[in-house]
Amino acid sequence: MKAMAGAALDSAQDPGLIGATQTGIPLRHPANRRWWIAFAGALSLLGVFGAAIVWLLINGVGIWGNNNAVVWALDIASYDWWIGIASGSLLVSAVLLLLGAEWRGAINRIAETCALLCTLAAGLYPILHLGRPWFFYWNLPYPNTLGLWPQFRSPLVWDAIDIVSFLVVSVSFWYIGLLPDLGALRDRAYEAALATEAEYGRVRKLALLKAQLYGILAAGWRGSASHWQLWVQAYRTVGLLGVLLVVSLQTGASVMLAGSVLPGWHDTILPVTFLVNAVFSGVGVTAALVVMIRAVYGLDALITERHLAILARLLLCLGLASLYGYATELFSSFLHGDSFARATLVRRMTGAHAWAFWTIVACMLVPVQAFWFASARRSGPAIAAIGLLVAIGAYADHFMVLVVTLQQDFLPSSRLAYSISIWGVATFAGSIGLFLTLLLLVLRYLPVVSITETRRLARDHGPAAGAGAGAAEPGDPLAAADVDPRDAPLWGISAEFASEAELAAAAKALHRFQSEHVHLDAHGPVPIPQTLRALRIRDRTIRPFAILGALLGGGAFLAMCIYATAFDYTFLIGGRPRFSWPSFVVPSVSFAMMSGTLAIHLALLVLNRLPRLNHPAFNIPGFSRSTVDRYFLSAEAQGDAFDAERIAETLADLPPQAGRPIAIRRIAR
Repeated sequence: MKAMAGAALDSAQDPGLIGATQTGIPLRHPANRRWWIAFAGALSLLGVFGAAIVWLLINGVGIWGNNNAVVWALDIASYDWWIGIASGSLLVSAVLLLLGAEWRGAINRIAETCALLCTLAAGLYPILHLGRPWFFYWNLPYPNTLGLWPQFRSPLVWDAIDIVSFLVVSVSFWYIGLLPDLGALRDRAYEAALATEAEYGRVRKLALLKAQLYGILAAGWRGSASHWQLWVQAYRTVGLLGVLLVVSLQTGASVMLAGSVLPGWHDTILPVTFLVNAVFSGVGVTAALVVMIRAVYGLDALITERHLAILARLLLCLGLASLYGYATELFSSFLHGDSFARATLVRRMTGAHAWAFWTIVACMLVPVQAFWFASARRSGPAIAAIGLLVAIGAYADHFMVLVVTLQQDFLPSSRLAYSISIWGVATFAGSIGLFLTLLLLVLRYLPVVSITETRRLARDHGPAAGAGAGAAEPGDPLAAADVDPRDAPLWGISAEFASEAELAAAAKALHRFQSEHVHLDAHGPVPIPQTLRALRIRDRTIRPFAILGALLGGGAFLAMCIYATAFDYTFLIGGRPRFSWPSFVVPSVSFAMMSGTLAIHLALLVLNRLPRLNHPAFNIPGFSRSTVDRYFLSAEAQGDAFDAERIAETLADLPPQAGRPIAIRRIAR
């Protein structure tokens, strides 16, 4: 795996070149004409979505073709499809992060963005399905004059809690991974804004506004040692919470169906099948997006054929697992199931909607077998086409499981045929337009490949960065061109280095100055574990915040469900007891994961004292290169006993290649 990671940066091994390649996309907008053409098409589909919603509000959910038997049709099938893709994309990125797969840096941003945008598209369906969507907040527990509670045993409330929880986890996971890259974009955008002065005679306000917006989103990220220490923990912890949430959500969906009496929803392999198919569709869509983005923006050096081959192998493995699930369901139902279960399977394969079953076979199960051949695994168009076919097959699966099962139960009198409505198709097509519109905006204004991850690969597997512009001469502790006026209030001393090894050596040499009068810190474009050890920064952890937040949040939600249904608002449903705790497990787990994520996100910001948009470190000349290829060590004055001259002389006297800085500077407050 590490050999593959090292080979993934054939022509982009220099960290500065990596940053220029990735920040150049949102700042210079290559492929501008193709982007506008695609954006116009996405907006057209989004307009269809708006028209479908207006017609829905005028005429009600009957425009989707729903009837008394098929109360869930294309609306919930579309919701399950979107949330399945989101689950698969999030799960793949999070699992690769937890396993330490270094090559994930080429695809993780695309996967996390896909998860977030699919969640947004999915979140609209439960609201629209209400019939009166402007009352969507009735699903949430809030004080009201009638003393009413939501019905926590209802799957509709489960969906509301699940989608909110999934959205929070997706946003947090995406934003934490993006945070260092936003710092790099802030610095590059500010440099680009200043460059407009030479061309136009003044700084363009639009360019400056763009830099300021990136700065606000970056929340004052400085890439300090303490920032990186907590960032790594927060990223991995939220990834773990995301994995748990995906497993809970997808298996919980099968539990929800199993709570009914309808045949075809009670096979014990369904939880595994739901999870596998969700991951399968998520990887398929992610692979298709990776191939298309790679081709449009020319990212062959960052997203290599090896990455595509791994995605193809992953699709093949998931396809085989999905095939096993379908085969097991067929054999168990025909061999051990009752007559109703067998009739349901026969109806799925030969009934009015048999096209759904055979679409699954033709799009999900058969095409991925092409990846047994190396030529198919190396072909970008083949991977993109098969990934999209997998997504089509996944939609057919949701349609088959829901519609074909619902339209015929045990009573002949309750059987109602279902036909697909044009407005149901229009709503689904419009949701695709929403996804594409948001995706194109992300591609235009944010880096599509993680700058941090690829720079870390370059540092670990590529050649060492250049030595820089030269070191300060011994005996001249302060580079004269960079000395601030001596009468200005002194913030501290900074030193600039070309590599982390030199930074760590200098930090080790200065550690003896660390006291109540001197605070040492380091800054770099990637995590700097060597420097952390050299500075002997105490090992801070924020994982307990996640555990505490999850336990308190999940426990409080479970207690609220019990209190509402068993004591304060008793309402018998389906003969279930008042204390029907199994109904509360799924939303409680989702709420616990959301609470843990919020706790870890808040801890990351508070413990790093972010957001802080103005910091003396930003006054260091050339500090913007700390998000490119330079490393900085700062000694902050925290008392009258701060000896700037002695610290500067110690840095200047360090031997070459053993910690001597490129430049030493006095920094004013």
